[in-house]
Amino acid sequence: MDTNDDGTSYEPPRPEVSLPTGPPLLPPPIPGNVPGGQPPLFNPQAFVPQDGVPTATVVPTGSVGKRSRGKVVGGLIAVVALVGAGGFAITRIVAGNDGGAASPTEVGTRLMDALAAEDALGVVDLLLPGERETMRQPLIDIVDNLKRLEVFDSSASLDRVGGLDIVFEDVRVDPKPTNVDDITGIRIRATGTSSVDGATMPIGDLLIDEAFGGDRPDLDSEPQDSDVDWTLTTVSRDGRWYLSAFYSIAESTRGGGDDIPDSALVARGADTPEGAVQAMFDAVEDLDLEAMIGVLNPNEAEALQRYAPMFIDEAQASLDEADVKIAFSDIEFSVSGDGDRRTVAVDALSMTASAEGEEVTIEAKDGCVVFAMADTTFDSCESGDLVGTALTDLGLDNEDMQGLIEAFQEAFDDLEPVGVTVQQVDGKWFFSPIGTYADIYVSVLDALDKDELTDIIDAFRNVADSFSTGAIFGVDDADIGDIGDIGDIGDASGIDACFEEFEYSAYSACVVAGIDDGSIDPSFVTPYYRFAECGVGELYWTGDVYSMSDDEFTTFATDAAPCFQQYVADGTISEFELPYELSRPDCLEGKNWYNVTEEGYTDRVFECATS
Repeated sequence: MDTNDDGTSYEPPRPEVSLPTGPPLLPPPIPGNVPGGQPPLFNPQAFVPQDGVPTATVVPTGSVGKRSRGKVVGGLIAVVALVGAGGFAITRIVAGNDGGAASPTEVGTRLMDALAAEDALGVVDLLLPGERETMRQPLIDIVDNLKRLEVFDSSASLDRVGGLDIVFEDVRVDPKPTNVDDITGIRIRATGTSSVDGATMPIGDLLIDEAFGGDRPDLDSEPQDSDVDWTLTTVSRDGRWYLSAFYSIAESTRGGGDDIPDSALVARGADTPEGAVQAMFDAVEDLDLEAMIGVLNPNEAEALQRYAPMFIDEAQASLDEADVKIAFSDIEFSVSGDGDRRTVAVDALSMTASAEGEEVTIEAKDGCVVFAMADTTFDSCESGDLVGTALTDLGLDNEDMQGLIEAFQEAFDDLEPVGVTVQQVDGKWFFSPIGTYADIYVSVLDALDKDELTDIIDAFRNVADSFSTGAIFGVDDADIGDIGDIGDIGDASGIDACFEEFEYSAYSACVVAGIDDGSIDPSFVTPYYRFAECGVGELYWTGDVYSMSDDEFTTFATDAAPCFQQYVADGTISEFELPYELSRPDCLEGKNWYNVTEEGYTDRVFECATS
């Protein structure tokens, strides 16, 4: 707990980047009883701009920002642009520039100044040097690939992110000391205003062609206000203070509980690149948690290594009590790359693992993997087309699905094998899990060209159309019949025209009219959109329902539920099609369950609603 200026206690908000959200591209054909219910089967409107574009915002953990579906693409582009410019910015951090600031308060002030100036370089320059090092090359590679793929264009700028205008007023930065001198929290409060000039957004031709039908969209937004209340963590290093993403996560998890340890676990590393990977195998084989953490790249895991003494004894005791045994043998490595960053490929490996009397063996060699457990043996080189066989067994092997598989295969037939990334820090080599993930991601992007990416997008569209018409199940959309265990699926194609509407009122009118004239199967419309007379559809459309306070949400749910429950009672819909606030608001304990992170809460809601 921290304290306000008047001496009262408060729980600092835990920062989380919240991106604009929209319905999944291919949700299941039958709505499920999950938060918000299930959107229509395929909703291309989720990727079409409407009344403006929000910037990425920082909101308390578990909350969903206030935004309409139509803002999805614009918001994502804004975020991509920021990331892209960050990649360029990092190339400008030259040797000898220590970055950081003279005090924790100055870190917060400079952060807000950099954000207000849309200055990605200024933000990156504040990061703890190890974190800056972790992010530098992957971001450079990612932005280069996104430009090559024409996801965004060449106008992405280091000095000012195109299209964004951010203003902060009444900025206040208050330091929050911890029990150690080198780690200090900062609470940043301000009023923020953001707007977007769509004409200068760095949107590439691929997005214009594939998401907007060939015409550059109008992504302009009027200024939008929001209050800023962030709690972040700064770390002192060699007399300078730096912003730290990983320490901020650690401090958020600690939550003001036990004291921060004065010293960290020793990061031991290895003398060679392959030695770092072997050390991780050895630590896993020994179930030695301290050794596992010690061989992690300190640029990535410094915060974990610093906070580990708080929990490692208890965690190791639990691991020791587990009836688990792991053994590795016949490991062969090959190393590629140069400088202080290398890739270690595991060319061969044998592993035996057992738990509670069950044993599994895995042998990898010459590009094949043999897996054995009990009476089951699987050999990747002798099993043929597993994906095709699985799709055939599921009845999903139609032409469109096969086309999607082929598009992926052709796009990635030149994907270079990847291995484990290791990095040399202070003369020792360390295992880099974040670096490994980043290098795999970059390798995937490297393997793509614009035509291949376009082919994959087109193939996904074809599969989506197959789902919406029932053709993927081998059913003619003009004569939908019994398709076995899945049941009767209607024709959803009539709803396509409604997805072209930008305003909720027009979308709702289109859906109601389509249901009335029979062109839209009502089973493909989520109940809160289907029953306009219940008056809540727009709250889900805009996302307002997810950001309500507990009292507002409880009043909303209590008032709205009876309208939908009457349709459950007369058999028009099933209770399963409704989110719990519309089917069983009495089970939500007076809370907006979309924002609750309390352990066990969801289990209690589920048990209540299904009893």
